[in-house]
Amino acid sequence: MSQPEPICIVGAGLAGSRAVSALRKAGFDGRLMLLGEEDEEPYDRPPLSKAYLLGRTDRSKLRLLPETFFSDQAVEWRRGVSAVEIRPGERRLVLSDGTVAPYLKLLLTTGSEAVTLRVPGSALDGVETLRKLSEAETLRDRLLRGPKVLVIGGGFLGCELAAVARQRGCQVALLEAGPAAVTGMGKEAGASVTQLHRERGVEIRFSTSVLRFHGDRRVEAASLSDGTRVQCDLALVCVGALPRAELGVAAGLRVSDGILVNRHGQTSDPAIFAAGDVARFWYPGLRRRIRLEHWDNAQHQGLHAAAAMLGSRAPFRRLPYFWSEQYDSTLQMVGIPAPGQPQVIRGDPLTFNFSILYLQGPFITACLAVNRFADLTAARRLIGQRMVVDSQILARPDTDLRQLSQGMG
Repeated sequence: MSQPEPICIVGAGLAGSRAVSALRKAGFDGRLMLLGEEDEEPYDRPPLSKAYLLGRTDRSKLRLLPETFFSDQAVEWRRGVSAVEIRPGERRLVLSDGTVAPYLKLLLTTGSEAVTLRVPGSALDGVETLRKLSEAETLRDRLLRGPKVLVIGGGFLGCELAAVARQRGCQVALLEAGPAAVTGMGKEAGASVTQLHRERGVEIRFSTSVLRFHGDRRVEAASLSDGTRVQCDLALVCVGALPRAELGVAAGLRVSDGILVNRHGQTSDPAIFAAGDVARFWYPGLRRRIRLEHWDNAQHQGLHAAAAMLGSRAPFRRLPYFWSEQYDSTLQMVGIPAPGQPQVIRGDPLTFNFSILYLQGPFITACLAVNRFADLTAARRLIGQRMVVDSQILARPDTDLRQLSQGMG
């Protein structure tokens, strides 16, 4: 007697792990298969660029699922196995170990991969990216040797790695091809992050890129677009990530900078769903499709996709949220600001204790908070409830956003 077709989840990161756990919690007792191409049990990625590199947490604390989860929940865990082909007409997966697996429904949580630099010398040892635990382990060991570190990219990952390297006592230079750090957050936020790093000894150059890496077998220096040359023993490339959507492309799914999904996480094939970094979904706040590479989004899309595969028709409405830890400061963002959106700034950005409220007419659509958790919490309520606000009241230092968000302002 043949076995029933399973629900298959391709990708054992956060979205896939949350989905497989949610399916069992929701009462799905059929066959359930999770594929993970790494030879690691599912682990949490944000600490890789923060606490793990600083030695403040170990591997055991990165685990996303209980140690006995797969046996306790009767989940078929295919460690070190990936999908190499989807055959939608047959509802089958061709796996990297040569086997073929049928599926009842399929969830793609394949994530994203780091963009690499295509310049001479980029293959030298010491020119690194950071996406996986194995890469974090290598990087942690190298930072203990006190190298001269060159960080390429002034986004949140690049800034986090620069902070970790400085906290490890390394000499650090950071390059950003654009005119400011954390572009997209506005000039005030960029200036604040820049000062945060410069005060701690990071050399920062804007509108500058790498033309070439130099070295015999290991990187020793880099030639830059401003005509200078910098010495480095370790070059960390943090210039973005691309969705791992190749399976979807080959299967004929609708793909455009990610696999396109509807409000239920469903792709153009009704039996196939996608969640996390690889999924591009409609975000009403910007009135367009977006793709997010944030922990909170992956977690909640994984949970939502699990419910949708079991028949839920609830739309995905999670307000985007992410955070970054740099030195002793925490930056948090809720919502996504549109370019050129009016802002109200509360506090002084150069003190690292401030918030920026992004407005669309009489409504708040996003909030960036630096060491101001209370402002962020209040802004989340104001956004979610679509409360009409007065920008002049928001700007007053004595305005309590918490009271305002509770209708008491």
